[in-house]
Amino acid sequence: MGRLEEKVAFVTAAGGAIAGATARQFGEEGAAVACVDIVEENVKETAADIEAAGGKAIAITCDVTDEAAVKDAIDKTASTFGKLDIVFNAAAFPDPLLPLHELDLDIWRKTFDVNITGMFIVTKHAIPHMLEAGSGSFINISSIYGARSARKRPAYCSSKGAVRMLSKSIAVDYAEHNIRANSILPGPIETPRLLVANKNMDDVIERHRPHLPAARLGQPEEIAQTAVFLASDESSFMSGNDCFVDGAYNAL
Repeated sequence: MGRLEEKVAFVTAAGGAIAGATARQFGEEGAAVACVDIVEENVKETAADIEAAGGKAIAITCDVTDEAAVKDAIDKTASTFGKLDIVFNAAAFPDPLLPLHELDLDIWRKTFDVNITGMFIVTKHAIPHMLEAGSGSFINISSIYGARSARKRPAYCSSKGAVRMLSKSIAVDYAEHNIRANSILPGPIETPRLLVANKNMDDVIERHRPHLPAARLGQPEEIAQTAVFLASDESSFMSGNDCFVDGAYNAL
């Protein structure tokens, strides 16, 4: 028996590195997984990998800022697999590096639409299914920059701080219904997105070295392992927590 046997998970941004690794680990641990992403090709690949490993998965192409599409995706997940137990909220917008006075209002709004409003929409439509099931676990991806500032990322930092508080609000309001919510705050994780502003991964390590005692980047699978724990009954009394997975980044 896997740690998530007989559970059903809904994973956003499942075509990406972190959420893709999480969706695959959920599948390995026995969960049926709805892999959700705005890029059809990527999300189909993640779902195919889960099925090839002997798991159950469906691929759903969906924009998390489209409420009607999100509701349909969640309802499809529950109707396909019979219920909904776990939501992994990871959709995020790659905002440009700009100081606040140079940031276009449309970029600010887009960052918040994807990073926090999309999470609200997913959560809103998942909760009724969890209330019906009598339990549930939300795992929301914040960032180390939701706890400390980063230069030229006012929208990203603000939205990721909001993820933490949304998670705590969910935890408090639904605790009596056995529905939990926790946020994960990843430090620098080795994903292709890091290469947008850096030549290579060694440059990333050097840039972060003053705050990176581990002197290495984290791996997507290390976030996924944390998510499995938070999704499982092993963490049944954990809710409203900020889970730092950052190689002691926030400790300095």
